[in-house]
Amino acid sequence: MVNPVADLPALQALGWNADDQLQLEAWRDLRVASDPDEADSDSCLARVIAVERTGLTVAPYLNAPDGHVPVSGRWFRGDEETRPTIGDWVVIDAQTGMLLDMLPRRSVIKRVNPLGALQLIAANVDAALIVTSCNADFSLERLERYLSVVLEANITPVLVLTKIDLAEDPSVFIEALSQRFPEIAQVSVDALSEGAVAALASWCTQGQTIALLGSSGVGKSTLVNALSGAAVQLTAAIREEDGKGRHTTTNRSLHRLPQGGVILDSPGMRELQLAEAEEGIEELFADLEALAATCRFNDCSHASEPGCAVRAAIDSAELDEERLRHYQSLKAEESRNRETLAARHARHRAFGKKTRAAARAKQQSKDPDQ
Repeated sequence: MVNPVADLPALQALGWNADDQLQLEAWRDLRVASDPDEADSDSCLARVIAVERTGLTVAPYLNAPDGHVPVSGRWFRGDEETRPTIGDWVVIDAQTGMLLDMLPRRSVIKRVNPLGALQLIAANVDAALIVTSCNADFSLERLERYLSVVLEANITPVLVLTKIDLAEDPSVFIEALSQRFPEIAQVSVDALSEGAVAALASWCTQGQTIALLGSSGVGKSTLVNALSGAAVQLTAAIREEDGKGRHTTTNRSLHRLPQGGVILDSPGMRELQLAEAEEGIEELFADLEALAATCRFNDCSHASEPGCAVRAAIDSAELDEERLRHYQSLKAEESRNRETLAARHARHRAFGKKTRAAARAKQQSKDPDQ
């Protein structure tokens, strides 16, 4: 049976848990089903803790001092979702460090990047700390974007409100979050205080992988340092004139926490275009979805149709019309991006087939007897 060596204590220090064990067993079953006679290979399990242009950094991998692993070309062919990203569990050759395979993902956070391509942010995440701050950066609409993406990935979301020590009246921000997202866990912290660690401790336990998401300058790196108990990330002050932050984190990185979990910090995202987040939007706006289901017409646009339950809720002040507009905007954006990504993927596959056919034809012209 295919059975890569697993240094369990070392893997657990990197976030390995019972769900990952199930993914390993599923991977083994698939490999055995595809080749029942496959012998054990000299391989081991590791986690991707960084992704560079020339390869991956994984841990644990004792045969390479820096944990750097060469990546065969096939992992950079095909679409973005088939490539390893930070947080992935991979199988590598114990002798050469060559990447052999990747375990099925439990979850993946993704977006459409500014160039219109799919980008994976992190894999195998248990909880996402979506960070915002008590200043001009605060935006409920932006938080709805993050929440849609996180809920789509079946990851537990936690809204973290920072810089409460700098706000004249932090209760304004706290109340706004509570009213808009009553079902989502929320924590308000001064990221520089010891209380921040205590407030977030329940999500940072052994076997938990935490992802930090949010704009630049909201205090993500400060939170990483507080939870890690060491200055593992650079920090910088925001611009006073507009409350915008500077990029102090330039690469996604995975850090071990003294509480037993691991935390993934990523550069602030000024733009979060949705990619395949239909179910996440529907879960976040479940009240709107339920109202829409009772409209007289199945294709109701909630504009001026008779018997529109959504319009009735707005007229009675039970529903905020601005929230409806943002819901419709997110739905339209997600649908448009999904179609664009599907077309892009189809073009990529067609180009790949054409390239392989040309290579075969060239080889056959060199050796007519083949």
